[in-house]
Amino acid sequence: MNTFTVEYVYATDQAEKMDALRPDHRTFLRGLHEQDVVVAVGSWATPAPGAYVFLRAEDESEALELLNNDPFLINNLIVDRKVHPFNLVIGLGK
Repeated sequence: MNTFTVEYVYATDQAEKMDALRPDHRTFLRGLHEQDVVVAVGSWATPAPGAYVFLRAEDESEALELLNNDPFLINNLIVDRKVHPFNLVIGLGK
């Protein structure tokens, strides 16, 4: 299994919708964390809001596929996703 980061870029004009769906979004990611798929998640606010999801997958395609049911993605609150192979050296359980 390999480690990847998926970078989310959030819509900047949907704050109310994001607030309403955030509990479902976090429940979804927490479920993947409990399955030992998601390693860590963190967000930022500037310059454009977004987040990184660190996860385990076989390849980049699977990394994106594992996140396809994220309520933020389904509801068009994620305007861009980029996947990056990640060579975990220190931290996050190592």
